[in-house]
Amino acid sequence: MDPHSLAATLDDVQETLFYGGELSAGRLEAVAAYLAGRQHRSGEWAGMLAPTERDYHTGVRLFTGEKLQTKLAARHVLTAETARLLALLRPADPARRRAEGWLLRQCFADGCVIGECAHSAVALMRYLAVSGRDDAPARLQALLARLSRLRSGSGRWRRFPFYYTLLALVEIDLPGALEELAYARPAGERYLRRASPDDAFGRRRRAVVQQALLRCGRPPAVAQMVLLS
Repeated sequence: MDPHSLAATLDDVQETLFYGGELSAGRLEAVAAYLAGRQHRSGEWAGMLAPTERDYHTGVRLFTGEKLQTKLAARHVLTAETARLLALLRPADPARRRAEGWLLRQCFADGCVIGECAHSAVALMRYLAVSGRDDAPARLQALLARLSRLRSGSGRWRRFPFYYTLLALVEIDLPGALEELAYARPAGERYLRRASPDDAFGRRRRAVVQQALLRCGRPPAVAQMVLLS
């Protein structure tokens, strides 16, 4: 946990969970308390999880490495990712519900994908997938329909960050998500055929693409070859 960076704290915990690790009870409580402590409790930002000064200075990168360009997107994405983590670790935490309320009042919750609202919409999809809300499937289907309308024709989407979007789609158990994964399959296969950086983001991207291909029904023998490469 990094007390000087909300983004770094989220990234560290998410990496542990992404690769199947577990958090000790002590670490879980410390992380949850830190996350909740970053929340605005009043005013127009009530519910938002605030990035730190270091986050603003160094910039925020998505879990799959894409760098956010605006402070607004950093606020949106970090709030959604924090809410998601709280939903997984401590779902009854009031901070999670306050964050959820703030997120659902933002324009991207209603389908805006102008600029980095597209990135924020993906972060919201990741939250909704674990939120337990009764209306989560309907909200997700609406966002997936928006994504589908922005297909570029090459297995990617206009405006949406490719790897981060794949990460969200892998986590959504809806027909619309599977349709988008099937659409993205050619781009994913092209990525796996070329060398990727052997750093944290490169390893995560390869793992996400491999999971995406398996989810959309890649033939088992080929999928095994890719996973072992």
